Amino acid sequence: MKMLLRAEAMKIQWKIVFLLALLDTLINAAMGVEQLQSLKEFFAPSWTTLYIHSVNLHSMFFYPLYCGILASLLCMYEHRDGGWKIVLGSPGPRHNIFYAKYLVLIGILALVQVVFMLGYLAAGKLAGAPGGIPWGTLLYTGLGGWIGILPLAALQLIVSIKVRNFGASLALSVGYVVPNIVLTGFHSSIGAWLPFTIPYYVMMPQAAIYAPRVEPYSLWAITLVTGAAYLLIGQRFFEKRDWL
Repeated sequence: MKMLLRAEAMKIQWKIVFLLALLDTLINAAMGVEQLQSLKEFFAPSWTTLYIHSVNLHSMFFYPLYCGILASLLCMYEHRDGGWKIVLGSPGPRHNIFYAKYLVLIGILALVQVVFMLGYLAAGKLAGAPGGIPWGTLLYTGLGGWIGILPLAALQLIVSIKVRNFGASLALSVGYVVPNIVLTGFHSSIGAWLPFTIPYYVMMPQAAIYAPRVEPYSLWAITLVTGAAYLLIGQRFFEKRDWL
């Protein structure tokens, strides 16, 4: 497994990964600072207000979209010139390849979360946000948002393995994310069954006046059930498919 993980990490285009992470952070941090000033008559400026402004688009759009893009990048080389035949010719169970890709994918998604949080803290310092930094909120939403995207990561990996064309895979990812504008308005017990909504439910603080209604116990139960289901479906799909 270590060799497979190392191989997957070597294949990923790290320049694109860091560029995506920086774009996400810069765009959302800039929007957060701008709204902190322009909406101060409606929302009292604070570190929490800045976070609400910054995390909105990150959790609703960028983070789930990046999940699909990164999954497609992890499978891009295998879709070229019979790459799957070479990969599957290596010794060991087939499902190890699937789980190696999955572990690398969720590792990169953790990195994206860390970069976003660092960007938020830097933006708050530069903007002189008043009050104290909500460390508890950052810890819960940062870690929880990463856990919440695990089911989507498994689903997107299945799609990326099945769809050979990178453009088509990207189009599907965008198609999943755009409806979030509407779907995240539902109660979490309904919307969370669609895995691309979960990061928003977890990361948007309930203190926000436009935050969706979230029931934590059902939300995490749905996340656990769907995450396990997509992983098992992905493993079975990868093992049974006639690649050769």
